[in-house]
Amino acid sequence: QGPKSSFITPEKKAKLKCNPVKVRFAEEVEVNGQSQGNSLLFLPNVLKVYLENGQTKAFKFEPNTTDIVMTLKEKLSLIRIEHFSLVLEQQPGVTKLVHLHEDERIQQIVQKKEPHDYRCLFRACFVPRDPQLLLEEDPTAFEYLFLQGVNDVLQERFAVEMKCNTALRLAALHIQERLASSGHSPKTNLKTIKTWGIESFVSTTLLRNMKEKDLKKAINYHLKKCQLLQDPKLKSVDQARINYLEELCDLKSFGGKPFSAT
Repeated sequence: QGPKSSFITPEKKAKLKCNPVKVRFAEEVEVNGQSQGNSLLFLPNVLKVYLENGQTKAFKFEPNTTDIVMTLKEKLSLIRIEHFSLVLEQQPGVTKLVHLHEDERIQQIVQKKEPHDYRCLFRACFVPRDPQLLLEEDPTAFEYLFLQGVNDVLQERFAVEMKCNTALRLAALHIQERLASSGHSPKTNLKTIKTWGIESFVSTTLLRNMKEKDLKKAINYHLKKCQLLQDPKLKSVDQARINYLEELCDLKSFGGKPFSAT
């Protein structure tokens, strides 16, 4: 049984019990011998939703289905669902995201778009002002937001305004978080994390534009500075994630702060 929610009315709970939205974790699917790959649908009436942890979920929808976000809230045990939404990502490219209104019918969305040209993502679209407050109120949502931030940096969603120094600080904070979450000392030498691969922490563009020696030297410098930011009242892994998100908050394109109108 999922957690109780003040966001779902008794009427909606009764409706979900009578006719729940079907959801399951899904692997790659082939239809008529062809891989579906990155697309909007698994099958004509089954929506594919991509999560930030690399998993996908499949939702069978009816003509009037609109409440997939609330179903995801229950399945992922989220509390602060007001920060989340479904978005469409046009392919190829990772910079254009189309926000979907919660009352839009899934069938109408699918009919308007070419399924193989879009992906449906579940994202934290409305970023809180204080990441630490989100950690206290909803640790699951906080972790999801952190993972989304890391993925966005590596996929270069902020490439237009991301400065080299910011990318290096974020790489150092990400390494610090990985060290803390895996039980390593924050003073671990970079040679120890060689098995993770430097590409796990920096974008392809940064790897291409900097010599490996210079890159490691710069990250080492920022790692030493990161160690001074530790709050003894917080777990080191939480502190590293908070610092990472606070660094991202300085970017205008993070969390939908600027909007373009057409």
